[in-house]
Amino acid sequence: MSKFQHKKSLGQNFLYQREKVAQVVEAMNPTLEEAFIEIGPGTGYLTEQLLPKVKTLTCIEIDRQAIEILKTKFADKTNIEIIYADFLKYDLKKFCLEAGIGQQKLKVAGNIPYYITTPIIEKLIEHKHLISKAYLMVQKEVAERIISSEGSKVYGSLSVFCQYHADCKILLNIDRGNFYPVPEVDSAFIELNFEKKEKVETKNEDLFFKIVRAGFSQRRKMFINNLKRVFDTTENAVRPAFEKCDIELKARIEDVSIKKLAQLSNIMLDLKIQ
Repeated sequence: MSKFQHKKSLGQNFLYQREKVAQVVEAMNPTLEEAFIEIGPGTGYLTEQLLPKVKTLTCIEIDRQAIEILKTKFADKTNIEIIYADFLKYDLKKFCLEAGIGQQKLKVAGNIPYYITTPIIEKLIEHKHLISKAYLMVQKEVAERIISSEGSKVYGSLSVFCQYHADCKILLNIDRGNFYPVPEVDSAFIELNFEKKEKVETKNEDLFFKIVRAGFSQRRKMFINNLKRVFDTTENAVRPAFEKCDIELKARIEDVSIKKLAQLSNIMLDLKIQ
């Protein structure tokens, strides 16, 4: 590892313990029929164990030094493509067209820089029609926020955003000591399954997320008061929607499930509160 210069500016903390990498690959359960994209492979710890188990692996890496190491390490492999690019700017739609990926969607994996976790998830969600599942190594605290449900102290807009678009779960918890350089936090390996078993039914997605943002903008205040302020309306106007959804008037948004938030947004749309 001493030959490679880790760059703090790129958020590089590589999972280098082979047995932990093996657990990560096992958790993804890859098959030889699947096309994978790996975000930020670094020097190839995950790449090395994932490559023999998939049909194709496309590695997208922003570090030029890492690119050269990857090209040398996997020079004799025919099912890998190594691309120098910023994943956040990379054209996934164009890639799928050129690679001939149609009905069988991509899978994405990555030990991603923690400081850009949310932008990466947003990009994946934007392209969820091309992706069946995404497997990401993220900060443990963020993973817990992503999977949390109503009533939890960490349930928030990120929870709702991710679970609206995907079935989310933690596959593994991984101690910080398994990474180099050692980060200041523990990590978790999560799955975002964009082929949701039960879709959240909303008539107007923009309105739904406007309601979510309004509620969590001041999460300790009563939900209805936040809606009154953001939608410039009255309690009497919003009350019927709350009653139809069986949401208490004194409730905070952290106590309201995603399903009830969707019902609320649909009723508010019908009441022309938007």
